[in-house]
Amino acid sequence: MQEKSLKRIILIATGLMISALCAAQMPPVFGAGSGSSQGVTASSRTDFGAECGIEDASPSKAMRFIRSAGGNWMQVAVDKRPEPTDSGVARLWRERNWMVDMHDAAMGMSMMKMHTAQMCFSGRGRILRMIDRYMDMPACNCMRYTSLTFDEITGRVVRREQHYISVSGGSEVAAPEAAKQFPEIFPYRRLEQLPFWPVMPKVN
Repeated sequence: MQEKSLKRIILIATGLMISALCAAQMPPVFGAGSGSSQGVTASSRTDFGAECGIEDASPSKAMRFIRSAGGNWMQVAVDKRPEPTDSGVARLWRERNWMVDMHDAAMGMSMMKMHTAQMCFSGRGRILRMIDRYMDMPACNCMRYTSLTFDEITGRVVRREQHYISVSGGSEVAAPEAAKQFPEIFPYRRLEQLPFWPVMPKVN
């Protein structure tokens, strides 16, 4: 993994994750560039959307959901800012396929621990791709990056990448001891498993 690419990831990821909390914007996705297994490169929401079959991934085209401090999800206006007590934010785009940005702040709003993911589901609601990032500054000053590609028919993982990256140094590091206590990657494999599914408008 090239050092320049890693430093770029950390700079963009940290800045935009903080912006996501402050401005209620979801962070961008970080995925494998051009199918290469040689490293991780920064990828924009529109790039991921294009790969997912979403032609217009602008914020105004998304359905938006917020989870209150009480744990209840609700659909809100696209431009509504979350309350400081809200514990989760998600955006959903639907065209040929479905694309989801999710930010789970259940661990707190300190901006020191962040769990985010971007997911692509087929038109039939089966997951095709997931990029999951968990950053834990107090425990290890690092970010766990996991990229999964699934077979649409069987749901089997056909490609997996996982790296640990130093937030301050921008270099790949060995899995820290603290990683044993990290939350699992998001478990959603079908659209109806998403936690805000009960309040989603049912679109054919």
